Amino acid sequence: MCMTVPLSFVNRKTNIFVGTAGSGKSEIALNVSLELGEFFNVNLIDADVINLYYNLRSVKEFIEKKNINFISTHFEGKSIDLPILSGKVYEALNGQNAVNIVDVGGDEIGSAVIGQFRELFFKKGYNLFYVANIYRPFNSTKEEILENMSEIENILGMNITAIINNSHLLSETKPEDILKSLKIVQDVASAKDIPYVLTVVEEKLFEQDLLEEIKKYSLVYAIKRYIIR
Repeated sequence: MCMTVPLSFVNRKTNIFVGTAGSGKSEIALNVSLELGEFFNVNLIDADVINLYYNLRSVKEFIEKKNINFISTHFEGKSIDLPILSGKVYEALNGQNAVNIVDVGGDEIGSAVIGQFRELFFKKGYNLFYVANIYRPFNSTKEEILENMSEIENILGMNITAIINNSHLLSETKPEDILKSLKIVQDVASAKDIPYVLTVVEEKLFEQDLLEEIKKYSLVYAIKRYIIR
C-alpha cells in the first residue's frame, strides 16, 4: 500500500518546505518533485544555503535527468554557498505554467533567504510546510517544535500552513520510532490550528499495522531516499 502525494501540492503553485537542519526537507521536496514531474512542469528550487553536504545539489545530475527544472541558489562552479537567489528563481516563482517546490535552509539565515519573496508568495498563494523530525535537536517535544515554528514564521513574515511528520533515524528507523512521533506532531498541529497533512515513511518500512495506526492521524506518504548519508 503506497500513498502518493496529495493534490494540495498542485492546487497552490508554490510549495515551500521549512524546518530544522536534518529534518528531511530536501528528501521530501525531491520525492514530491519526482512524482509531480510525471504529470506537470515542476521547478525544484534549492534554496538551502546552510547544509553544504546533504542537499539537492549532491544529486543534481540525477534530478536533471528527470522532467524537472532544477534551480540552485549557489553560484555554478563555486565551492561555497552564498545567501543569494538568482533571477531564475524569481522567474520561476512568478511564472504560471509550473508547480514550484522550494527547499529552504534549516536556520534563521536559511529562512531569510527565501523571505525576500514573501510579497510574491502572498500574491500568488503558497503552501508553507513545516517538516518535523522529533529525532533532531530542538525538535523533540511539542514545545520545542512550536518555538522553532514561531522563529521561522517571524523571519519569513509568513504563516506555516501545515505540518508534515518526517520523524526518522535514517537507516536505523523502526516502526516504533514513527509511532512515538504521531501524538507529538498531532499536538503541535492542534496547538497551531493547522492541518497535519502527511506522515512520511520510507518504503521499506511499509507494514499494514503501522499504516493503519498512522492513518488515525494523517495521510501516509512513501518516499525513497536519494540523498545518501
